[in-house]
Amino acid sequence: MVLENQVYRFMLMNGDIQSVMALADPQAIVFPHQQRMLQVLDHLPQGARVLELGLGGGSALRHVNYQRPDLHWTSVERSAEIINLYWDYFSAQSLAADFEFNSRQQVVLADSTVFLNKLSETRKFELILCDVYDVVQSEVLQKCLNQLAGGGTLVVNWLAGMQPQGDDSESFFRQLLAPGTFQHSIDRVPGFGNQIHTIRCLD
Repeated sequence: MVLENQVYRFMLMNGDIQSVMALADPQAIVFPHQQRMLQVLDHLPQGARVLELGLGGGSALRHVNYQRPDLHWTSVERSAEIINLYWDYFSAQSLAADFEFNSRQQVVLADSTVFLNKLSETRKFELILCDVYDVVQSEVLQKCLNQLAGGGTLVVNWLAGMQPQGDDSESFFRQLLAPGTFQHSIDRVPGFGNQIHTIRCLD
């Protein structure tokens, strides 16, 4: 479902807000947790490869359409309904008829686990964003880590209310990460239940 007022356009699924777009500034990132997740974009080299798990309203993809069109960006989303709503109401192309399609960017209809399992071991990414509205599974994150290029970064949005571990994410990531192989930091978003985990490959 898509709703809007004079300021924002909203995507809702099952009564929950999935995405918010500022009508006056569509490239702006509205959610505080996404602002933190996307800070890493400033440090990516020209033409870097990015994998995004969880499209939602396409806030990140719309942002890079304007700010980093050089990035090779792949968004993976398991819901055809969400993808259709994105193209019809939230994509840069839907907002401006003269906005050219960027061949470096693609949206893939697939389950994240299935998509990752089909990836070649040689297909690496400088950045992987995991922002799924679901339980974060260690198997998925392990596969993400395996697909990072040397010095690459994995950023995970941990929604404590959806995880069996709740707020205790540190023990989860300690079991996942091999000592001395990754640099791990946590950014807790004030006023929200989000924890942003940034994991950088030291290889």
